[in-house]
Amino acid sequence: MIDPTEALVAIDVNSGRTSQKGDFEKSIFLANMEAGEELARQLRLRDLGGLIVVDFIDMRSKGNIREVERQVKNAMKRDKAKVDISRISRFGLMQISRQKMGAPIEKGSYRRCEHCEGRGVVRSVETLALYYLRRIQTGVTRKKIKRVEANLPLEVGQYLLNKKRAELMELENKHQVSIIILPNPEMKPSENNIRFLS
Repeated sequence: MIDPTEALVAIDVNSGRTSQKGDFEKSIFLANMEAGEELARQLRLRDLGGLIVVDFIDMRSKGNIREVERQVKNAMKRDKAKVDISRISRFGLMQISRQKMGAPIEKGSYRRCEHCEGRGVVRSVETLALYYLRRIQTGVTRKKIKRVEANLPLEVGQYLLNKKRAELMELENKHQVSIIILPNPEMKPSENNIRFLS
């Protein structure tokens, strides 16, 4: 599992398809050896840089630990980027510091996704709908509002009108406010326009 975050890249090694019946330590060792080879390849392919923390499966044998460290170092020799590799700690963690290579080329050839804003994921319709519902709730409770007009992406607006109608009506009755949800097919998932009118 490779999880790039703002601060670092976290890599978690799982046993996957490697399993030797009866010899658990050998299975773990083989999985870690395979991961050592693959992680070097993935770092090059994805051009992941900065601080990289690899969580190997815990091994008891110090000889096996040193062998996995050697495997990672040998695999990283093919990398053109500057790399600094630590030893595996007693918690099974290895730190790798890697220079990022392709950023200038990437910036010139690609642009950030307007939907996910470079994160690689977008919020689900349900999550967005609940987020906007909370914003509406907060707005009508804090101010003297008579009317709310919410221009929202099509699916989000439809979700609120179909699945959260009872909550919207309860808000209207409790705060004597008119809430109008306007689903807009032209809006991107991250766009919204919520107006609180006195």
